[in-house]
Amino acid sequence: MTAVLMRKRLAMLEPIDDDGRRLLKRMAPGRVVSVEIKRPRNVLFHRKFFAMLNLILQNQEYYKSVDDLLDVCKLRIGHVKVVQTKRGEERIPKSISFAEMDETAFADFYDRAVDWVVTEVIPCLKKDDRGRELMEFAA
Repeated sequence: MTAVLMRKRLAMLEPIDDDGRRLLKRMAPGRVVSVEIKRPRNVLFHRKFFAMLNLILQNQEYYKSVDDLLDVCKLRIGHVKVVQTKRGEERIPKSISFAEMDETAFADFYDRAVDWVVTEVIPCLKKDDRGRELMEFAA
């Protein structure tokens, strides 16, 4: 499968680069193709999330690494794969890699992670202030 970046223009999608235009040009008129719509991930948004985790890690003594903090975050917000074992259900943290999540899915994950931070990790931070304060440190 070939991935092509497209942009919505009125009621149509158009390729944004030469590779996409060449691919579209090779298609016969009227040919039906399957299209998967995904918003590419914003690397700056991803970095902001890890900046938040690093700030939390530096200001506490419980978690030993960003990976530990990230795993606990995933478990607490339910970003897990549930596996049935002899002893019952096991929850395994799922990936947040660029290949696994598009921008829409990551934005949802980020919002749930911030909610976890302000309710369990830094409960004295008011919900109304969460966006402003958490965005300020990562800017």
